[in-house]
Amino acid sequence: MWYGLVILPTFFKPSIFRQSLIALSFDLGGLLSGSVAAYYYPMFGNLVWILLLFTPILTVRGNIGGIFSGKLGTMLHLGLAKPSLFRNTREFYSLVKAVFSLTFFDTLAIGIISFVLNFSFGLVSLEYLPYFILLPPFTCLLAILISIPIASLVGIEVFKRGLDPDIFIYPVMSTLDDILITFCYFTIAGFIIYFDNLFIMFFILVLILVYFSVMTFRNMWENVFRRTLLEGAPTVVLASLFGVFGGMGLGSLKNEIENMPSILIIYPALIDALGDIGSILGSMETTKLALGYAASLTKTFRETFADLVSVECAAAIIHVIFATIGFAISGMQGVSFLFYMITITLFSNIISFLFISVFSLTIATQTFKYGLDPDNFVIPLVASVSDVGATLSLVVSIGIFSV
Repeated sequence: MWYGLVILPTFFKPSIFRQSLIALSFDLGGLLSGSVAAYYYPMFGNLVWILLLFTPILTVRGNIGGIFSGKLGTMLHLGLAKPSLFRNTREFYSLVKAVFSLTFFDTLAIGIISFVLNFSFGLVSLEYLPYFILLPPFTCLLAILISIPIASLVGIEVFKRGLDPDIFIYPVMSTLDDILITFCYFTIAGFIIYFDNLFIMFFILVLILVYFSVMTFRNMWENVFRRTLLEGAPTVVLASLFGVFGGMGLGSLKNEIENMPSILIIYPALIDALGDIGSILGSMETTKLALGYAASLTKTFRETFADLVSVECAAAIIHVIFATIGFAISGMQGVSFLFYMITITLFSNIISFLFISVFSLTIATQTFKYGLDPDNFVIPLVASVSDVGATLSLVVSIGIFSV
């Protein structure tokens, strides 16, 4: 029996499992985000562009939040940021300013790109262009004003308590961000539609554009600001294209969502969980690389196998809980439908887990290899691929296990 005690730690790490289970449990908040979306969605007359923009906005905000979360965790480990919200380092405040600039410029860009792609596929008409331009920046700027202080406090408290901020910050904040984004998105969408004064909204947008252009010009000499912006901006835009296609995938489920609101309820939680799995593994790897534990890609996969197993075991438990709570919130009756919900959530996770794990570790090691900052790439790319991966895997799961 003694050899079992030796083998267990090789393939399973209880500490990472426990911390991952706690961190991923915050994804249950995604059910609140989904419930809000399911509640407000019918009020917009089932406009398909509401679904087409929902995923890209979740994605781009998640990408930018991922950059902040990943860099904050690394900076706390390296001593470049103090475990204090006030009187922190210049590097910390440069990061905050860079994230605000990223949010405005990239959300404006992704809104335009999203419209062009959806218009090209004939999913929207030209009359909806103002919504694609106005909604992303206003939604995400409002959300980030609230989320940045919260993310900083989470990272600081976790670090003070001797836990790993790389495991906790992004999973906690991705869920809170989704809830914030959902509230802000439907609130601002309703305001723009019913306020019906696009001229004033565009005038305000131009003023914000001037402000962030000036701020960006004045702060480009700061290393953290410059590197975060130059590396992060194109990464977020390119990565967020996955969110556009994810939005198209969600739009294809329009009929299923109308018949089964529980799908929209669990949707944000599913993309949260998959992104968190990849971000946990990627963030732990970027910190190892920053501390000098460089390794080849093959060796990295061997050394992180136990991490993969530990994180996925926690994720499987969380997915069963997603399905159960989503079933309860939707008010659907019948044990058979509960088993259906559990089946599609678990199957969706299984078919996307291996890919996202390999993807996150590959991005971390290869960006570091070429002299780039992995924290500017790992979580944005992982979050984006996770959004479209979770969406497509959900589409596939529903197609295979039809009710």
